[in-house]
Amino acid sequence: MMTIFTSQERMVIQFLMISIAIGLVTGVVRKMYFSPDFSEQIEKDIALFKNTTETILNSRLTVPENALTKTDDIEDEKSVKSLDINTAKKSDLLTLPKVGPVTAERIIRYRDDYGPFKSIDDLLNIKGIGSKTLDKMKPLITVGTNGKKY
Repeated sequence: MMTIFTSQERMVIQFLMISIAIGLVTGVVRKMYFSPDFSEQIEKDIALFKNTTETILNSRLTVPENALTKTDDIEDEKSVKSLDINTAKKSDLLTLPKVGPVTAERIIRYRDDYGPFKSIDDLLNIKGIGSKTLDKMKPLITVGTNGKKY
């Protein structure tokens, strides 16, 4: 009679099968008898959550109806002083819409390389400033000390 496995191979297979069986039994026993019971902690957390929710709901601020329609406490718009782009510092340029640190540096560098701006439209020569951005900036900027807008 011919066998597929030698006696040593059969012993190894039996050892592996017994090891797997012991591992499975150990896992089941551990789950049944040694698993932590979190139900008490969960109940405490739920009670704390409900208590906190009730506290928040009870302390909700009520807003009087007349406060929603009251308009006399709204401040008038403040007038913005025009910014001369030929003399403005970087910190001043950063207050303009769509102008970040890089664009402010480009404006200053352009001014240094090509001289003062002759018109506001010269800002279109600066990378990062397009016609839409320029339209947002126009009410806030001037060219030259005489307050000339264009």
